[in-house]
Parts: sequence; structure tokens; C-alpha cells
Amino acid sequence: MEKIFWVHRIILITVIIGFVFGCSSTKKVAVKPNEHMEIGWTPSTIFKAPSYAAWFDTAYSNYQLHEEKIDQLKKMTMDSVRILVVYGTWCSDSKREMPRFLKIMDAIGFPQDHITLIAVDRTMELPPGIKKEYGITNVPTFIVSYRGMEMGRIIESPKTLLEGDLVELLVPLVP
Repeated sequence: MEKIFWVHRIILITVIIGFVFGCSSTKKVAVKPNEHMEIGWTPSTIFKAPSYAAWFDTAYSNYQLHEEKIDQLKKMTMDSVRILVVYGTWCSDSKREMPRFLKIMDAIGFPQDHITLIAVDRTMELPPGIKKEYGITNVPTFIVSYRGMEMGRIIESPKTLLEGDLVELLVPLVP
């Protein structure tokens, strides 16, 4: 009977140790109370989720498009253009620019499958390697590529208007 007691005790201790070390991580993600943070590839529909819809829907509907720049973008052939966006759902700049960006993309009919959205944590280390692979210093970062070659970036906020900066990047390349 005593032998069974010790076997059970050893199993229990092993399970507890396994649980403690199995659940611990060397990386700590700073998440504020009641905050939901996306990490990794996300579809644009993520902003329809209740966690984001309150700020996203308001910013999207309130943003006034610069029609002249939108018309310029509409006239461009965008078949070979790809846009990678690295953003943070926790970031105030991302909360400002993501609704604007997606409203612009909707207005010009930019193909959704030509847009890649990657959400990062506050350290910009998750997903692993994203910071180094794309040279991310701030979010949001919009990386515009034409025929597989990076043509430019909009980092954190546009120089003028987001649609104006996109025109500036693409006019020399896209007919």
C-alpha cells in the first residue's frame, strides 16, 4: 500500500512539473487587462469581430477619401502590385491607419488576395522572425511591392494622405 502511495506521489509531482514548465515561455507578451491581441496572418474580416468593430467601423465610415487620389489609383493597373501590412491591434497608429487603408482598397477595388495582413505583438517579435525578416521598426508598416520587388514603405503614418503616398509610390511604375 505504501508503495502505491509513493508511485502516485511521483506521478503527481511529474505531472505538476511538466505542466509548469510546459506552459511557461521565455517570451512574455504584454497584454493589458481585457485586451484581445491578434498575432500572425489575419484576414481583413478580423475587424468585423466585436473586439475591433467599435473603433474600426467608426474610423472606416468617418474617413473622407481624397477623390482625386482615389481616381488616380483606380486608373492604375494593379495586377502586379502586392501590399504587405504589418500592424498591431494594440497600436493607436494601426487603429487610425487600418480603417483608412481598407477603405481606400475597397474604393479602388484592389484585389483582397493581393493584400497580406500580419498582426504583431507589442515587442514585434511574434510571429517569430517577422521584425527581422521585414525590417519592421514601427507599426503599421505598409510594404508596397511591384512584380515581387519592394517599391517603398509607409511607416507608422503617411507623409501626406495614405492614398497620396500610395500614388507617389506607384505612379512611376504602374501604367
